[in-house]
Amino acid sequence: MALTIEVDKRKAEEVKNVLLEMDLLDDSRKIKRRGAKVEIPVKEIPPIDINYELIEEDGYIKRKRFVPFEEIKRVLRNEISCEDFEKLPHKWEKFGDVLILKMEGIKEKEKVAEGYARVLKCKSVLEDVGGIKGKERKPFFRFLYGKDAETIHVENGIKYKFDASQIMFSSGNIDERIRMGEMVKGDVAVDMFAGIGYFTLPMAVYGKAEVYACEINPLSHSYLKENILLNDVANRVKPLLGDCREVAPHDIADRVVMGYFDSIPFFPYALRCIKEDGVIHFHIKCSEDNFPDKIFKKVKRIAKDDGWKAEMLFHKKIKSYAPRIIHGVIDIYVS
Repeated sequence: MALTIEVDKRKAEEVKNVLLEMDLLDDSRKIKRRGAKVEIPVKEIPPIDINYELIEEDGYIKRKRFVPFEEIKRVLRNEISCEDFEKLPHKWEKFGDVLILKMEGIKEKEKVAEGYARVLKCKSVLEDVGGIKGKERKPFFRFLYGKDAETIHVENGIKYKFDASQIMFSSGNIDERIRMGEMVKGDVAVDMFAGIGYFTLPMAVYGKAEVYACEINPLSHSYLKENILLNDVANRVKPLLGDCREVAPHDIADRVVMGYFDSIPFFPYALRCIKEDGVIHFHIKCSEDNFPDKIFKKVKRIAKDDGWKAEMLFHKKIKSYAPRIIHGVIDIYVS
């Protein structure tokens, strides 16, 4: 008897990635799409929080097993030194047809990049040499293969166009992007750090929200405008170029999204966006020991000094960055 879980198609990519990480995806069988549902084969009942329906099936369709890393090793086995072969990266990020790799200790980087590009069908490969830095959140990447990193990445049915060599995209935040699309229901929202539309687009597309999207980086802002048109939400999203402390509208929002790691100094400005009451989705990068209580205590004090009451509705660790350092989100009701 084989096990399959049935999930909403909007959750399918997220669930598949979680199952891969847990080594519970049965990739000897085909994933099947049935209307608004997707059936994903599993090795055993998965301990995940996302809603799913468990299906037991006698007959199933086998598929030819394709393990990308095994194919990459086959392609590169006789092309590079044994020393480099042992250091081939097991993980990567792929956005549309652009690949991002870390190449620690590898000497023949260009040859390795070409091999990954062939197997994973990518037009360009970038090396992550410094992560994301600065208030404009610029990545430090360099080309190893190809010359063009502009791509269209599709996630949760939403199209994100951007230049991966110059603009960040965090695949680890997919669950939070989906959640934002589900949280809003026709609300007025202010996205203080909109980027290319990471949270703005799900809120506008799935939540039918009216969104004021603030972005300080001119290049990100230009792609934000393109993505608004690509996803047909020009009637619901107003892109605003500039520092959110200067361009965000006042006394208008039911919700404010603060998708920035150092959000505490910006919290008073988020309060100015809220009408009489509303919810602030507050992101922070901090010590695991400080999340959420110590962080909320600081935010609550800021709100009180500004004449607001604050209540913590929800908190979640999104991902880890280093030992005991996390990215988390707190939903805060203010009135």
